[in-house]
Amino acid sequence: MKFVKHTIATIALMCAGLAQAGSVVMPTGDLGELNRFPVQFGAYFNEDGFRPFAATYNFTLSVTSDVYGSASVLESLFGEVLVAPLLFGAAIDGIDLLALPSLTPATSLNFSLANLEAGEHTLTIAGLAQPGRAAFMGSVYAQAVTQVPEPAALALVLAGVAVVGGVRKRRAEEEATA
Repeated sequence: MKFVKHTIATIALMCAGLAQAGSVVMPTGDLGELNRFPVQFGAYFNEDGFRPFAATYNFTLSVTSDVYGSASVLESLFGEVLVAPLLFGAAIDGIDLLALPSLTPATSLNFSLANLEAGEHTLTIAGLAQPGRAAFMGSVYAQAVTQVPEPAALALVLAGVAVVGGVRKRRAEEEATA
């Protein structure tokens, strides 16, 4: 019976996400390759008691990027009032993403991580499911980092241009006198 309730709740959560312009990826799901367009994720709980959770989502980056996201609890789903899970934190590859880690639970989280290397990564949303039906949804996206040359590298390039210019001028002068 619990399986049927979970399945129906998962389908309902996915339909709610579809209505908001996209599919919702459930825990242990693949968010795909992140880019500047947000991808939605979520989770549904139907608990008899308090239970800590760590919902994980896999994603990839094709280039070094800054990653931004948020998660918030759902207060209702298709008219049914839900119990809000308590959200404690967010992490990518085990790196805590909250600016000021706190033991105080929240109903929403905003997170970011700068200069995340290209490759495969895991986003984790941690919290505490309370007795009853509860759900949360969130979104995540990535913005490619533009590489800016270091001042020392720029100085080296300018010195190289000056040397090449000097050699060329010297050759021009030698050819003019010969």
